[in-house]
Amino acid sequence: MALQIKKILPFVLLFIFLGAIIAWVIYHFTAEKKLEIVFPKGKEKLQAGKTYQISWKYQNIGKIAIILIKGEDSKNVEWIAKDIPARNRKYNWSVFVWQAPGQDYKISIFEYPWKDGNKIDYSDEITILGPQFASCDQLSIDAEWPFVPSDLPNQRKVFITKKSFNGNLGGLDGADQKCQEEAKEKGWNGNWKAFLGNDQILAVDRLKLDGIFVEANPAATLPEGKTCHRLLGKNFDEFFKKFSDSVFLNKRRLSDDFLKNLSMIWLGRITSESKKECLPISNSLYQDVSKGYSFTTTCQNWTNAQELISSFIPSTENEESLGIPVCYTPAGKRISALAIGGISSDIIGDENNKIFSPNVGKYCTISQKLLCIEQ
Repeated sequence: MALQIKKILPFVLLFIFLGAIIAWVIYHFTAEKKLEIVFPKGKEKLQAGKTYQISWKYQNIGKIAIILIKGEDSKNVEWIAKDIPARNRKYNWSVFVWQAPGQDYKISIFEYPWKDGNKIDYSDEITILGPQFASCDQLSIDAEWPFVPSDLPNQRKVFITKKSFNGNLGGLDGADQKCQEEAKEKGWNGNWKAFLGNDQILAVDRLKLDGIFVEANPAATLPEGKTCHRLLGKNFDEFFKKFSDSVFLNKRRLSDDFLKNLSMIWLGRITSESKKECLPISNSLYQDVSKGYSFTTTCQNWTNAQELISSFIPSTENEESLGIPVCYTPAGKRISALAIGGISSDIIGDENNKIFSPNVGKYCTISQKLLCIEQ
């Protein structure tokens, strides 16, 4: 009996081995693929400069890749890892020490290499906090740019809204409310107003603009709870000059987010030099020149979200009743300004000499951001 078992044992083992291979092949080609992020799932706060373990669950997947996505633009991504065996189930991610702080990051994990039909999963939004330093002086030296502590007296913190708005802001009060609401969402106390002027009052006259200007988003956190903020200007004039500086210079002076959004802000009448009427609209596509000039520079005191005056038949009577001024093109042609626009920031100049400008006219249908200043 024992001899018989000894003779058939190799065949039994071979059968078991072949059965295991067949079962693996069947599973590999027929089992449903699955991929799910375990950490971070969303709502977590991660500290720049620290290491975290990204983990996942999978089924029937060979290799994966991990990317970091910022904001709603799916093209604004950074590679974290790629060509990683899915069976590892985890990856130690060291968050870049100079990763821009933000509350709108997401982690995505997907089957690698990518092709249509591959499995992919996303976390909900996570927050990346600035790195921790012993002092802001250390940060300033490392970054080769001044950063100041949050308890430095006489600061004016500044941020650009995440949301965009057309020209109907609900007037200046509505614009201020939008700044206040977004500051509250970010967890910032205090009184915030939009850097915005209308036909009756200039931005520089209605806002408190004394003091040192810094980015509201902290670049680093100190052990005692204070934060470090990028210097925008030792006074208002130095800060405001950045709206007219070259892109090349501002790349070094501003954080990536601030720089990216600086060219898409509603401003209206900021100073006494700002235009009051006959605003030329940038990149107007209308052949009718009159539709490229606006009779308002503030979207009618930030209450109008139209592009053109509706049902307008040019005549002296209509011009007078609607308060539409007569404008003149650079060539001296007399026209009626039929567009509805507002003054905005933008980038002007050719490829080799791009410069920011705070005086560009845009239709009030366009969505722009707001610059908010702590009062």
